[in-house]
Formats: sequence, structure tokens, C-alpha cells
Amino acid sequence: MTSVLIVGAGEFGCSTAISLLKSGRYSSVTILDRAEVLPAEDAASTDISKVVRYDYSDPDYSRLAKEAITRWTQDFPDVYHESGVVVLGLEGDSVDSVVARQSLANVQAQADNITVLQTPESIKNFLRAEGRADVPIADIADSAMAYHNPTGGWAEAGRAVEKLLERIKELGGKIVPGASLAALLYTDDGKDVRGVRTQDGKEFLADKVIIATGSWTPSIPALKGLLPSGLITATGQTIACIQLTEELRKKYEHIPVTMNLGGSGSGGGFYSFPPTANGLLKCAFHAAGFTSEDGVPKTTLDAAAVEEREEKGLAWIPRASLDALRHSLGLQYPELAALPFTFTRMCWYSDVVDGDWIIDYHPQYPSLLYASGGAGHAFKFLPIIGELIHARLENTLPENLKQKWSLSRPTSAIDPARIGMQRKPLVVDELATREDMAKV
Repeated sequence: MTSVLIVGAGEFGCSTAISLLKSGRYSSVTILDRAEVLPAEDAASTDISKVVRYDYSDPDYSRLAKEAITRWTQDFPDVYHESGVVVLGLEGDSVDSVVARQSLANVQAQADNITVLQTPESIKNFLRAEGRADVPIADIADSAMAYHNPTGGWAEAGRAVEKLLERIKELGGKIVPGASLAALLYTDDGKDVRGVRTQDGKEFLADKVIIATGSWTPSIPALKGLLPSGLITATGQTIACIQLTEELRKKYEHIPVTMNLGGSGSGGGFYSFPPTANGLLKCAFHAAGFTSEDGVPKTTLDAAAVEEREEKGLAWIPRASLDALRHSLGLQYPELAALPFTFTRMCWYSDVVDGDWIIDYHPQYPSLLYASGGAGHAFKFLPIIGELIHARLENTLPENLKQKWSLSRPTSAIDPARIGMQRKPLVVDELATREDMAKV
């Protein structure tokens, strides 16, 4: 039987480990991660909440996401919340608006429960949810157009990964935290990979090695030169949260996930969530994002970054992003936008230029498989993505998906969700302060 070593205990790595272990076809499955405590607090998949929806302009992702939602309801009922999703900004001429209309056409072809909203009052009613007249909604332009999809919502991301880790242990998998990748180990003839060495000098050998290191993939020295230059880029996406009182939490607990993709007076790329059980309400941007000077994500597990921010009283996101998040939230829920932000975070995507994932064998090393490049939209596939990676490992992935996620595919196409957007450098002097977070 075959042994498998997975580097990275985030969504991709953990979901894959479970699929392999459940198959019973592998002698051992070992998963390594750089973080001492798992889930790693700075991983993209360790978050308060992630959007779950099947609204894609791409039919492959739409079909797979709908399948994933079914599995969310079956396998993760206590962490998946089907709040429904309202997508705003269909009326504009921007690329985002065009993509949103294509997504609408896709979901309408798959379901008969989609409601198109073409009046300000209808949009307000769905933003309030359950007809709560006491939830104030900002003025909506007469030309605004949106739609509501009741199938979808959000998942408690960090808790979902915790459940994956628990399941790996139950199935007999081995999890090794605090194991940072230092080097790949090669066969004597140099023609294949046979394992890895970690920074503490330990060696882990396996018949197959899967690299699932997320946004750290392009900056790990041991992996330098193995992927085409610029194929994956770590981009920081801005997140801010508001702590609601219990009274406000109950008032807003049934609002939908909202996504504002452009259109009349809107904050394109903005999205927000219902509050969590403890009253945290998250809002964020899905945009081109920010890049660090050395290409390495700057997170709460980066001691130097933490020290610098604490010394200067800084938040984790730029001041301009904080202001834009407040403005965009105010275009929907003005009462919430008047509250102070209590916490900020950079969510580091492993971005691929065309928005498609990387799930493929390295062309030079037949036992080395890459599973990365989530591009900011992979988490919703958590219940099934490991099965897709498993299928590629065994060369049973459908040909169209094999080509879509191939290392050798042409990548001249641009991710339609981010056409026209420009990445910006993350500059410490431009970060928001704690005083900025408190301003209303």
C-alpha cells in the first residue's frame, strides 16, 4: 500500500487526508504544519466565517459548489448556516456586474427559487430578512438590481477545520504540528521526491508528497523554482469585525450574507455576514489585495510583524481599507457602520492569475503533487475538495477538471472576479491605528 505525506494542515490538506484515510487504500497518511497549535490561527481557512454559495459564472465551479452545499448540510450541520445570499450590483456596466449577471443566469438554470430584486423596496426587504422593519437599511437607488438565493450562506471556518483535524485523528491519520518545511528529499538519481526534512532536522518519507501550503507556497525556500514564476502570489485581503451587543445580535441575526459587486453608488467587492453566536459581525473586501515586500504573509504568527504593530498601536489593515469597509457597510446597514470596529485581520489568499486552483503533479517529479492556489474562493468546497485532490492523486479526476487545475495550463486569462483591479504594496505607515478603528 502507498504512504502519503501532506505538507499543510489547512482546508486543502485536511480535507485530502480525510478522503485518503476513508478510502482504506493507503498504508499511512501523515500531515505536517508549521504552526505549533492547529488550526493555524493565521491560515486563510482559520476564520470567523466564510461565504458558501454556488453562484458562479463558471459552470464547473457552480456545479461543484452546489454539490458542496449539500455536503455542508449533511456533514457540517452545526457549523454551516443557510442564511441565504443577496447579491447586489447587477445593474452596472462593470466587469463585476457582468459576472454577477452571468452567475444569476447559471443559478436560475439550476434552481427555481431565485428571486430577482428590481425595486429599492424589494432589495430592502431581503436585506432586512424575515420582514424586520426595525432593521434600518440605507437608501437604495431606483436603478439598483439584485437577487436573492436562499441556498447558501456561511460557515464557521475555523470550527470546520477543527472538525477536520478531529476526524483525521479518528481515522488513524498522524498530525505533526510545529513542523516547518526546510527541504524536499529526493531519490538517489534526483528524478523524484521521496519526502521532506523539517527545520528541526527530522525527516519524513512517503511514496507520495502533497504540497498544500496555501499562501506560503511561493515564499517557502524549499519550493523555490519548482513552480512557474508568478503563478501563485500571496495577497492580503482586508477584514474588519464589529462586536454587537446581545440586543443588536438578535436584531440582525437573520440578515443574509450580502455581496455588493458594483452598480449604483455601491462598494464593489464588498461582502458582509450575519453576526456569529457571540455577536461578531464581519465585513470584508474580495479584491486584488495587498502584497508584502518579501512575498511572505504578515500575520499574527510573525513575531516581528506583531511586535511592530503592538509598539505603534496599529491594526492589521490599511487605514484606507478600514474607511472603505465602514463606508460600504453603511451603504447597506447604517446602524452597524456607526459602531467601532473591534478587530481587523489580513486574510492571505494564495492567488492564481486566472482564479483557477492548482491541483496537479509536478512535471519533473512524479510523486510530488501540488494542491494550492485557492484564489480566495476555495473554502466553500471544503466538504469535497479533498476528494477532488484525491482523484488527481489517483489519476481519476475528470479530464476537464484536470486541465482546469493543471500546472501547465495557459494562464493568460484573468480571474473575472478581479479584472481591472491592481494589487498594492502593504505599507506599515499606511496601516490603520486602534484609534481609527474606534472612530465613528
